[in-house]
Amino acid sequence: VCCWICIPCQPYQYLQDEFTCADCSFGQWPLANLTGCYDLPEEYIRWEDAWAIGPVTISCFGILCTLTVVGVFFQHNETPVVKASGRELSYILLMGVLMCYSITFIYIAKPSTAVCTLRRLGLGTSFAVCYSALLTKTNRIARIFSGVKDGAQRPRFISPASQVAICGALISCQLLVAVIWLLVEVPGVRKEVSPERRDVVTLKCNSRDTSMLMSLTYNCVLIILCTVYAFKTRKCPENFNEAKFIGFTMYTTCIIWLAFQPIFYVTASDYRVQTTTMCISVSLSGFVVLGCMFAPKVHIIMFQPQKNVTSHRLNLNRFSVSGAATTCASHASVSSHFVPTVCNGREVVDSTTSSL
Repeated sequence: VCCWICIPCQPYQYLQDEFTCADCSFGQWPLANLTGCYDLPEEYIRWEDAWAIGPVTISCFGILCTLTVVGVFFQHNETPVVKASGRELSYILLMGVLMCYSITFIYIAKPSTAVCTLRRLGLGTSFAVCYSALLTKTNRIARIFSGVKDGAQRPRFISPASQVAICGALISCQLLVAVIWLLVEVPGVRKEVSPERRDVVTLKCNSRDTSMLMSLTYNCVLIILCTVYAFKTRKCPENFNEAKFIGFTMYTTCIIWLAFQPIFYVTASDYRVQTTTMCISVSLSGFVVLGCMFAPKVHIIMFQPQKNVTSHRLNLNRFSVSGAATTCASHASVSSHFVPTVCNGREVVDSTTSSL
């Protein structure tokens, strides 16, 4: 007597013959009649998904705010507030903020070789543009106001052209890191299938999360240096490149980055949550810069024009610190209403922003 036991095939198997079940390949699923397998549709965040609508809306609002600030600055380009903020670096900073908001669209787009390449280049570069400009600003303030001696000469490389060159060199370092990453780990796409969910095929870029975070190491260095300089120059006069506002920007940025990195790793199991978290964090970094650095200036320009006058700025012609009686006397003769400016415990009676 022959006994037969019918064993059902696994959900991911098809009938190879009357008596044999065979596994479909990864990324495939058996047909309804189990005669073969078909390719599963690829999953990725689509523009109409709820996971995409939120970050895209935030980014669009951020882009609108940034363009508004750019328009206000262009319209009032020759006013004291705009000039005192360092126009060249301010426009570079605004460009970096605009790039931060644009990153969302690259991360929401369907993964492809071109999109994956832009992700690697865009994320680190957008941060580098922002924090290189801020670091250049704070470094300039620190070099002018820290360790100043009586009769000391004006520090070098504080002209607008020098500042742009320094900022460009800092950004170039991040671009070099990104190019090396592209050469070491060639960009492309991969189909990821989890052994527990073989019916789901996720389309992803082939870069690893650790590689992405390592590429941001340079930006972390920029943030740390900028935060240190911002703390050192926190008592400097706010109209001298707004050291106080740069400090607020960097302290808040550090909080966002410290919160982002563990969240990024914890959400690695769900690409949708991870991507959404990434986009929102990058946009928040842009809003921090806009809110702390540019909102006070725009408020003065638009709603307090009486403060947007030369009398509210320092008289900046030479570089010296009070201490010699002759220096104090010469400045007293210039104006009987002189109010000393104190920076890090030193009375700054004259400084400079002129070109080298």
